Amino acid sequence: MQGFRFVYNEYGAPTSRITDILFTDGEDGSAGEAVKIDAGRWTKAGATDEIGGFLSSNIESGTDQPCEVFQAREGDVFEAAFTGTPDAGFVPGANEVAIAADGLSVDAATVTGGSIAVLGVIEDKKVCRIKVKKRQLS
Repeated sequence: MQGFRFVYNEYGAPTSRITDILFTDGEDGSAGEAVKIDAGRWTKAGATDEIGGFLSSNIESGTDQPCEVFQAREGDVFEAAFTGTPDAGFVPGANEVAIAADGLSVDAATVTGGSIAVLGVIEDKKVCRIKVKKRQLS
């Protein structure tokens, strides 16, 4: 699994997509990558940034690149791989987990200061179910 993947919304709502904001010039992105809005454009989210959403497809580096982002909303549940040696606190209920450096997974070693809440961990598959607790557009 690569990237964050929408699983369901607790309220039954379909995904919400944002298509009218361009990607940052000179930056590329990957499907499922965590992004935020900075200076009016989508850009990669850092480890402890509030998350605006996740890219729906790969974006090539260029100028004025359009993109589609699945907005991170209340009630949305995502699935993602986790990387790093899991901290003892990386368990269901952890609510400050960071985004990994690749922007496509959860950093299981960093359980403070992040924007992700963990619902479940599947150790043998290195996958977790998460919610975005600190959302940029909420």
